[in-house]
Amino acid sequence: MNILRLRPSPAWLSTLPVAAALVFGFEGWRLLQMVLLAACAWLWLLRPSRHGGLRALQALLTGLTAMAFMLDAHIRRFLHHSYDASPSSAMVMTSLANTQSSEVWEFLQMHGPRSLSTALVLGISLAWLVICLRAWWQQPQATAAHAPWQGLVLGLVLSTLVLALVGPHWRGLHPLNFWFHWAEAVTTLRAQWGQLDHSRRQLTEQARLLSPVASPSSPDTLVLVISESINRQHLGIYGYPRQTSPTLNQKLAADPERLKMFSHAWSVDASTVPALQNFFYFGHPEGQKQHLLALAAAAGYQTWWISNQDDVAIEQEHARLAHHAHMINHRPGRGSHSLDHTSLPMLEQALRNAAPRKLIVLHLIGAHPDYKRRHVPGEAAFSGVKDGVYEGLKAQGRPSWVRQLRNDYDSALAYHDTVVAQTLALTRQLGGQAASWVYFSDHGQDVGSSGNRAGHSMHTAEGYRIPLLMWGHGLQGLPPDYVQRPVRADWLAHSVMNLLDISWAQHAPDKDVLDASYRWRPPSTPVAMLISP
Repeated sequence: MNILRLRPSPAWLSTLPVAAALVFGFEGWRLLQMVLLAACAWLWLLRPSRHGGLRALQALLTGLTAMAFMLDAHIRRFLHHSYDASPSSAMVMTSLANTQSSEVWEFLQMHGPRSLSTALVLGISLAWLVICLRAWWQQPQATAAHAPWQGLVLGLVLSTLVLALVGPHWRGLHPLNFWFHWAEAVTTLRAQWGQLDHSRRQLTEQARLLSPVASPSSPDTLVLVISESINRQHLGIYGYPRQTSPTLNQKLAADPERLKMFSHAWSVDASTVPALQNFFYFGHPEGQKQHLLALAAAAGYQTWWISNQDDVAIEQEHARLAHHAHMINHRPGRGSHSLDHTSLPMLEQALRNAAPRKLIVLHLIGAHPDYKRRHVPGEAAFSGVKDGVYEGLKAQGRPSWVRQLRNDYDSALAYHDTVVAQTLALTRQLGGQAASWVYFSDHGQDVGSSGNRAGHSMHTAEGYRIPLLMWGHGLQGLPPDYVQRPVRADWLAHSVMNLLDISWAQHAPDKDVLDASYRWRPPSTPVAMLISP
């Protein structure tokens, strides 16, 4: 057999679906690396065994390796086009560490068109692979003597592959090795979040040592509403052409002195876990950390955490620091049908509590994908709507599934508007004369704005644009230009401490957007945090 004659034998034909997957999943130098790693599986097909059982083993091992490379390439391609992310990125790792097995099907349902097309391509590729390897097994080519130069070429190829596999970087790229260690890392991350009791005790003790003090004029109540996956560019109050926030529009018009909308607020993270870490740890989630809830408690505030998200990381790291933690949603992630208005009775109960000072954190599920689950069934405000927004997406070449997800997303925001407005109404009604209210989102979403994608986005501005509204007596007399300042969510806890009127040793007025000393400094993120939208 001439090993350099590329005739259409079953062995060569079996490489086609793998080669196609690698070309679509990788590029440049990384593509060459993956091709060389994958070539190992086919080299020994050049020397088929004369024994049928051993030939079957050769075909089986080659087929399993080919499947691993194809799955790896298709997963990477899916993550790249859906989220502009790699499997080892912080966003993907933290998201998967918080994902339950029941969420997988729900995730596939949301990304139905792309999931089905990927599954179809994989199915056809696997069928082709099986047919070719079966044909190779049934009709093995006769083994012939090789010329010396052919053996030399084969030896050089094999030596290159062996040296590549010895190197940790190349070896780490092999799908069988990469995904084993990736799963191990996700499991370790999940285990670490379940062992945070000691860290919470340390944070509480550190807060006491700092001796934060609430002044006599401190508000008796502050309600902190943290939503999920809300891009301010999709809210009517920020100029979006669809009426996705009519109730908040009315609130802003009715109380301009105390209700302020900040025009240019940004998250510094495109996913929930790091975004909340940066907020509650004052932008310092590593090292000597100070936590907003621990400091408020040390200053004499009773603290509540009311959550409509079932999230093990957030519960263990943040919610359990509160005096009262209520996790009202018991189905994790995308598959949850728990609507945010179900948290309002618990908020009302906390507001009626007799504690002289209260900090209440309300963590909403907002527009966390799957969008169509984030509003009352049958009350999708933009279902089937083909207005200027829809036609604009069509003109940009966005496929129908992206346009449908935009309608679902905006419908979720219209429902979300009513819930957020009710949290403000309850705070004004029951919070006392000196109450304050703060609303923002952990991060944004890119729903067809910059490409054929819908969801979290690390590399577009839409993944970081968030709304920020504040209400309270402490906002009266705020200079008008303050609301035009760009705001970083990782600094926002300094402004919350300002509204709580708590003095503490590490307050940084240059990071407090409500202070005259505030100075904007862009964070280090994959996209620029701009002053203008």
